[in-house]
Amino acid sequence: MRTRLPEPLSLGITTNGIRLKRFLPQMRAAGLTNINLSLDTLEPAKFPFLAGRPLEWHARIMDVMHEVAAQEDCFKLKLNCVLLKGANEDEIGAFVDLTESLPIEVRFLEFMPFDGNSWSANRLVPQADMIEAFQKHLEVKGLPRAERLPPDSLHDVARLWQVPGWKGRIGVISSMTDAFCGGCNRLRVTAAGELRNCLFGEEGWSLLEKIRNGASDEALVSQVGDAVQRKHSKLGGKRDMFELRERGDKALPMIALGG
Repeated sequence: MRTRLPEPLSLGITTNGIRLKRFLPQMRAAGLTNINLSLDTLEPAKFPFLAGRPLEWHARIMDVMHEVAAQEDCFKLKLNCVLLKGANEDEIGAFVDLTESLPIEVRFLEFMPFDGNSWSANRLVPQADMIEAFQKHLEVKGLPRAERLPPDSLHDVARLWQVPGWKGRIGVISSMTDAFCGGCNRLRVTAAGELRNCLFGEEGWSLLEKIRNGASDEALVSQVGDAVQRKHSKLGGKRDMFELRERGDKALPMIALGG
């Protein structure tokens, strides 16, 4: 199917990385090229608080980060960090420093409303503050300012920067204060086999159920096409981040949606 597409299909996975290392060979064989690794802190002591997972997992995630980065000929690695005021915004500089020697894209995400994450606008670190923080960090270290990069494609969701001469890049995803929805072409399949056309959408389509019922490739393509046609122009049909907060149990948790 990929050979009939006008451009190569980009396959990626969003993961916490805990069991990723053992599956990397299978992922290479399956043609997966993009890995989004979720990590909100570089400080082990903060990890249980921010991730709600055991302290020992932090070392495993750091290990797999370096393992994937070493396989840059096979994978493009993006490190997703959701910033929270008073929790991890003080680590912006440390995350940026990873891009000096590692071929990764460190991506800072604005805090988004999802089921069960106690979202509040007061905890959100806006895009402008992120940029000011990493530029100030570089200035204090006597380094040149990070330079704005053009997008890799019209569908990029991150605004990109790079410190001259450094191996990696910095991305900022401003879903709340400066939504990028107009150019987004992403579709997501949850671990339960449900297709979602938007992180903030309230409707899903079970591809797994159709496959188990013997649906043909044509029927699956038709279902995907229908989902694409129903994609809203912005924020899953909501007006702003405050209306997103009112979705209640219609908002799946981020752990079910991926990034």
